[in-house]
Amino acid sequence: MRGTRNETGFLRTHKLAGLAALVLTGAAGTALASRLSQPEPVSVYLNVERGDALVTGLTHANFHLYEDGDARPFRLEKPEKPASIALLVEYSQASWYYLNDIDTSMEAFLGQAAPGNWYALATYSHDLEIDVDFTRQTGKIMEAYSELGQPMWNEVDTYDAIYSMLDKMGRLPGRRILIIIGSGFDSFSGHTLDDVRKKAESENVVIFAAGAGSMLRGIYEPYLSSMARMDLLQARAFLQMLAEKTGGFAWFPNQEGAFPDVMRGIMQSIRTEYRLVYETSAPGSGKFHKLKVEAFHVANDHREDFKVLVRDGWR
Repeated sequence: MRGTRNETGFLRTHKLAGLAALVLTGAAGTALASRLSQPEPVSVYLNVERGDALVTGLTHANFHLYEDGDARPFRLEKPEKPASIALLVEYSQASWYYLNDIDTSMEAFLGQAAPGNWYALATYSHDLEIDVDFTRQTGKIMEAYSELGQPMWNEVDTYDAIYSMLDKMGRLPGRRILIIIGSGFDSFSGHTLDDVRKKAESENVVIFAAGAGSMLRGIYEPYLSSMARMDLLQARAFLQMLAEKTGGFAWFPNQEGAFPDVMRGIMQSIRTEYRLVYETSAPGSGKFHKLKVEAFHVANDHREDFKVLVRDGWR
């Protein structure tokens, strides 16, 4: 395996969170229980589209927000700055068929990453490696990626890697975004697809995905077996599900040359996100609470509805 784990900053974040498990008694415990039972403000991040174009400049009057079918009051606020943006990159011997897709995506990231945000790089095969802790110097991300040695593992434990990243990022404050650059295939993860789905529902992290595998979807597609095609479809459906659940999107180009546009689209969407803040009783309930946001424009008594990319609820 490459190097050793970097346990600075990112992995140590909130290591003292276990203190919250202390048993409180008397007035202090009663007060804490009372606070935990009250609705808490949460931020909902979303993009608005008309056709293939992003819609900007909307105001509070252009939105409606519903939780479990009930209209909820909310505030329209600017997304927190800086954002914490982590790149999770597949890097395995099994990734040879789409390594050019991954390389091209990483190069495009360097040209599209907005200054001022926090960026981190993690790679995975059999295990997850934190290659660069959060930094504002995007050059460090590309430098670390270019210096990765030959991958030692043939496995691609995608479910475990995504679950772990969601768990780590869920402890961070503010706006959190996970960009997955990989195929979506999974080898021998300990976590299941359902585990990852529920984790995505539980953490306020927006997921975008650049689906590697353009050659498999393009020039090699006619030669794939029915089983290989099914695996490819399942991998795509997995990444698509995560993106749709959390308010992001996943793109799956059939040509390597399209990946710069994928990264450009991701970074543009991050720059144009809206943030709605409302009070929810969902956190801590253990049940899934459905979320819906409507975006629209009214002119001359005619309402035009827009497409909203937003997480579908909370667990």
